[in-house]
Amino acid sequence: MDRAGTVNNVKKGEIVIFSDEIGWHTDELQIGLNLSGIKTRILNLSSIDIFIDCVKDNFVIRNFNTSPSCCFVRGIEGGTLEQVTRRLAILHQLEFLGIPIVNSGKGIENSVDKCMTSFLLRMQDISTPDCWTLEDKSTSIQLINRLLDEGRNLVIKPIFGSQGVNVTLIEEKIKNEKDFEKMINFAKGVYYIQEFVEPAGSLLRDFRIFVVDQEVIAAMERKGQGWVHNVAKGGVCRKIIPDNFLKKLAIQSTRAVGLEIGGVDIIEDKSSESGYKVLEVNGVPAWKGLQNVSDIKISDKIIKFMISKMR
Repeated sequence: MDRAGTVNNVKKGEIVIFSDEIGWHTDELQIGLNLSGIKTRILNLSSIDIFIDCVKDNFVIRNFNTSPSCCFVRGIEGGTLEQVTRRLAILHQLEFLGIPIVNSGKGIENSVDKCMTSFLLRMQDISTPDCWTLEDKSTSIQLINRLLDEGRNLVIKPIFGSQGVNVTLIEEKIKNEKDFEKMINFAKGVYYIQEFVEPAGSLLRDFRIFVVDQEVIAAMERKGQGWVHNVAKGGVCRKIIPDNFLKKLAIQSTRAVGLEIGGVDIIEDKSSESGYKVLEVNGVPAWKGLQNVSDIKISDKIIKFMISKMR
């Protein structure tokens, strides 16, 4: 694709973008795909009704009125367990029928669940903070207080969450369940406790590395006012050129979680043998903040990959 308007190697077909909101990201993708001669539709997974009352060969046409050549997941609306399960099932159904999904339903499930992400990273010997996931309040309080007594620094996060929302630093021992409930009223019965990685020296920063098809295409340093560095929380971005070790670490992390496109959050850690730890791997990464400090057009890289996946 040429942003000047020249269309190269046009493929016929349609790409469906699954998103729960229309905005900058969907505009970037639609404009680029249209320049490439690719039809697009934006659908909210919550708006798709599934009718299993036809033969296999008619299923996609029956439910989508077309047969997409590829689907890109930009956002999945939150909801009840039943609603989210149904929306993810749509991705699995399309994949079962041979329609490429970027990212796959399984990859998104792995990355949305912070506990599963931590498990998959650790099983691949990728340096990542220790974490503990519990459901019982009393046991959680006992664990937190014991870890604090051992000199550990801790944060507690929503097991499903992004953009630094409700990430809470635990600075002192918890006296009772009432105090605990006030601290973590976002937890919804699951307590994901993670080792807090102290900044290396005076460097209050982390890195976002953006991977597309096992290639690092852009990266930035994020500096927050305090210990949370997300752009959505006011983090200031600066372009970086990652060294080969950081590139390899980011690519290994997306592969471990099962993602073809991913935003990998990495922090320097003086206690780690490698000097770094992977905090999170985002399977539905935003890139507006990264685009603001990058020389390349990130959406073009994503579009090129989507077109290569079209059946």
